[in-house]
Amino acid sequence: MLARVTKLGFLGLGAVKYDEMLNHYRSIVGLPVFREEPQETLLSCGVDARAVSLRRSDKPGIRYLGFVIEGEGDLSDIAADARKAGYSASLKSDAFDGIPSAVEVNDPDGYTIYLYRQGPAATTPYGNSGVRPNKLGHVALLVGDAQKAAKYYTDILGFRWSDWLGDFFVFMRCNTDHHTMNFLRSEKSGMFHVAFELLDMSHLGRSCDVLAQHRQRIIWGPGRHGMGHNLFVYHRDPDGNIIEFFAELDRMSDENLGYFDSRPYHADLPQRPKIWSPEDPMAANSWGAPTPEEMR
Repeated sequence: MLARVTKLGFLGLGAVKYDEMLNHYRSIVGLPVFREEPQETLLSCGVDARAVSLRRSDKPGIRYLGFVIEGEGDLSDIAADARKAGYSASLKSDAFDGIPSAVEVNDPDGYTIYLYRQGPAATTPYGNSGVRPNKLGHVALLVGDAQKAAKYYTDILGFRWSDWLGDFFVFMRCNTDHHTMNFLRSEKSGMFHVAFELLDMSHLGRSCDVLAQHRQRIIWGPGRHGMGHNLFVYHRDPDGNIIEFFAELDRMSDENLGYFDSRPYHADLPQRPKIWSPEDPMAANSWGAPTPEEMR
């Protein structure tokens, strides 16, 4: 193992419709501004000062991901170990505000990842508008081979799988949350969606009202996923990226037990990681409405 990831720290997005994107993430998602520059704006979420970066670009979608890793001290050994294992890696100093050093690596699908010890804490309070999520929850990526991606994130970064849908969609955790990363097999590449955690069902309902007030179309939900059992609602930002708001995600408080904390809506008792059948209608949405065509 190269390093053990403990948290999704930040997401970098290219923004084609920059002004519209900034307004969407500030006024509708409700993220406070940490730092604003002519070409890039950093937005906070929960305790993290720089959770989302929007950078002016001629190409929309994911630019990079940042992961917090366990341990202390210098990161040069991690960069060296990565190179010894045959992976390209470089040590970056002061590449990000408030992060003294980070190791840049690329996963098997070419996505850029930064590994770092600890990022700056948020200092700007939430405003009075927008959804105002609790934290940046997870990112789902399109990959050429979900099993290859899962092996890399397990063997190199210490993730564990929580659920599979067939052999093409995997949910992976790095802490107590059911998933921090998803990998969906596809002929395309890029980000499938980014997800922000809300406090509860009431907060999710309010998010729907916020979207409606801003005339934002909900493309799926509200519903409850089978995999992870979280409540969900999906919409698109101005660049077409899919955003999920979710609440009540399964959690595994004790890895030694090997099952998720009990919930009244679990079909399995105890609820352990499992492989779901693509033919099971409860896998995608136990409340009934199937995955819309535009998300397949």
